[in-house]
Amino acid sequence: MGTVLIHAGMGKAGSSTIQGWLAPNAAELRERDIDVVVARLRREESRAVGIDVTDYRSGQVQSNDVIIAYWNQGVDKRAVFGRLFEGLDEAATRHRVVVLTGEALQRVFWRPDEEFLRALEALAGRHEVRVAYYVRPQHGALEAAWRQWGFRTGHRPSHDLATRSKALHYFDTYASTRRLAPSVSFEPRPFRPDLLHLGEPVADFVHHFLGLAGPSTEDGSTRVNRGLPLEVVNALRHAPPGLFWSSTFDNRRLGLIKKVVGDLDAPETEETKRSRLILQAHCHDTFEEGNSRLIDALGWNTDAYVPAVEIDRHDRERGLQPLDELWEPRASPAELTFLYTALDRLVAASAQPDGHLARRRMWRRFKARRN
Repeated sequence: MGTVLIHAGMGKAGSSTIQGWLAPNAAELRERDIDVVVARLRREESRAVGIDVTDYRSGQVQSNDVIIAYWNQGVDKRAVFGRLFEGLDEAATRHRVVVLTGEALQRVFWRPDEEFLRALEALAGRHEVRVAYYVRPQHGALEAAWRQWGFRTGHRPSHDLATRSKALHYFDTYASTRRLAPSVSFEPRPFRPDLLHLGEPVADFVHHFLGLAGPSTEDGSTRVNRGLPLEVVNALRHAPPGLFWSSTFDNRRLGLIKKVVGDLDAPETEETKRSRLILQAHCHDTFEEGNSRLIDALGWNTDAYVPAVEIDRHDRERGLQPLDELWEPRASPAELTFLYTALDRLVAASAQPDGHLARRRMWRRFKARRN
């Protein structure tokens, strides 16, 4: 009997950082009888026909494509998850701990999939099953999601954030998982520096779930895949279709944009300050009752997960709607066109072998013209 550890996210709560640590440390973990595994789809003529669970050796360590296929391609659930749980069962028979990671797995928990959870419960009859589920304070989670994906959807902020809010009722997720899979140890962890072990997601994951000493920042726990600054994404949201991304999840050029402006030290505008207070107040009103129940159930050392803030009464009554105006770019259409053209050239230069020097030269020219 072994332990099956499923790291199910959530997205924008340290998942990429944890995965970025697991991948290069998989061989060393295997020496401690901790086996990192990946689930890969088997395809025939672009159609998913099966799934293989294998020891991780190289490449992507996350198993998100299995869940994406499960939800989007009409794959037979029994076939997909039957083989997934068979593979996890086999691995846990051979190893002390088996680790599977993929933030897309969050969907079967916050939107409880009874078939998946009952299969997970059956697996818990043969092995210890733990689920690592990192949750971010909701106002931070919504802003981070907007900065990563939402600004590319074409939807108003109020619509996008309201849609994403459905996943953020953490106590409801905890309660439904406990009800449908009572033998599974479903363990939400607070993605907040003052509540994480050593203030870092990797250190917390390694300490809390693997029972090992957490690595220092120098050992690779520095956060990765940070979103662009809020002011930057709000300027980019009206870029011509296809210029910087082909879909909400197309990050090929976005990664280059992060290299160009990701560390931009822009002062927080009054509009941004006000928008963040409005978002925090909305999240406190919407989620904090459930958060309090989760805090009590899990014994987190905090009085509030989304602290209360004072805002204008009219803003509070309008919910998320003020963000539709506050998150519009303040630049004129001509200034935005100039920005998109300059950034397009900077990104193209970054893709070249000598892109770093070319990017610096073009950025200096852009700032000189802007001034």
